[in-house]
Amino acid sequence: MERAGSPDSGVDPTAQDPGWLEAAAEILGAGFLTGGAADTAGLDEAIGGLQAMARLKNWADAQTVRFTERVRILTEEHLQERGMRAGSLADTLAASEVACALRIPERTAGSLIQHAFVLTGHLPATLEALETGAISWRHALTLVDECAGIPDFALPYFEQKLLPVAQDTTAARLAYRARRLRAEIHPEAISKRTQSAQTHRRVEFHPDDDGMAWLNVYLPAEKAVAIDGRLTRLFRALQCTEETRTLTQLRTDVLTDLLTHTCPGPANTASLPAGAGRADAARAGAGSADAGGAGRVPGRPVEPHGWNGIQAQVHVTVPVLTLLDVDDAPGELEGYGPIAPDLARRLAAHAPSFTRLLTHPETGAVLSVGRDTYTVPADLKKWLRVRDRTCRHPGCNRSAASTELDHTIPWSRAGTTAHNNLAHLCRRHHMLKSEGLWHYEQPEPGIITATSPAGRKYQTLPEPVPG
Repeated sequence: MERAGSPDSGVDPTAQDPGWLEAAAEILGAGFLTGGAADTAGLDEAIGGLQAMARLKNWADAQTVRFTERVRILTEEHLQERGMRAGSLADTLAASEVACALRIPERTAGSLIQHAFVLTGHLPATLEALETGAISWRHALTLVDECAGIPDFALPYFEQKLLPVAQDTTAARLAYRARRLRAEIHPEAISKRTQSAQTHRRVEFHPDDDGMAWLNVYLPAEKAVAIDGRLTRLFRALQCTEETRTLTQLRTDVLTDLLTHTCPGPANTASLPAGAGRADAARAGAGSADAGGAGRVPGRPVEPHGWNGIQAQVHVTVPVLTLLDVDDAPGELEGYGPIAPDLARRLAAHAPSFTRLLTHPETGAVLSVGRDTYTVPADLKKWLRVRDRTCRHPGCNRSAASTELDHTIPWSRAGTTAHNNLAHLCRRHHMLKSEGLWHYEQPEPGIITATSPAGRKYQTLPEPVPG
């Protein structure tokens, strides 16, 4: 069973309204539904089929927008009936409902809520173009993003100028034209808009497959260009005939070494004058190595800063036979997932500050959570953190390390402080529970049943311990 939760089957509006099929047929074009199968189509027919499917997808995206806005409106009304102020709470609550129903991240659902609000209330011509299949969802999102801050009275002009472009070019080209038009008609000076946008700067972490991850940074453009330029100078200083890494790999390694404080010697060439050669870079690197910071070989243990300057403050679950180098079962890094056995062993060897977890190689049962802290509350907290891994709200992936332990049955209602009545909830979902909007039960230890404001039930299971 997926962590996103298993919802009750809802009402299918398509089963009650036969007009849906008629609308789809109109979008596809006469005779399409009675045409041949895709695997027997000729080249021209196959291309026409792709275009028809694109129109149908655009129409379906428009219906998604309309249903999403309807969910937001009904959620707002629900809060008002309870005597609560709606506002941003309505968006948050609607996003939590949509995220569980569609099995998407809550942030993605929140964006969908905002996009639907803008399209239905401020860009009706754009929504109509999407519904008729004339433009794609990417084109519609481009117009939504670029209309931010434009006065309502200017939006019809904005659509009038850009919709013909959207129907005849790519979303990237549309974005370029939209930015130019936005700059012309926006009432606020670009300096003020830049200052406002800088308040949203952030760094985001996204796990990927095969022991890799993405680290995305949203920051002022001039700083991004400066960082990019420095990375370029540094990796070019490392280029030589003996270097086997690609330019892309070198850029990545330089950035990684800079942030983990184990920069190779040439990292200090950023302060060299323009035109300084490789010999200057080598001298700068040698000097910095003597200072005790740079000049180390990437990938080597560094003392006293742990491995590659990383002092682990996380849980790494390591099957006992992997730790003993008898087996090669993968370990698990908290907040990420499975990691290579040799990496798990290196982290265990060079990061004494984290809790090493030994698991049974056959059953996966936890054998030990360490004895750094002997008191029962601390051990129970560690055990629950290992069990839950993340916030236990359906689909929420916020690490347990940054959430709170919550009594499923509140302490004030005779709830016990025990593993079968405790689960991790992030601040947002803890707030939604405290407000009586979402409800949680724990019918069996570690199994959480969440009930949404719409009455839909979702069940989440704890992740199995690797082993």
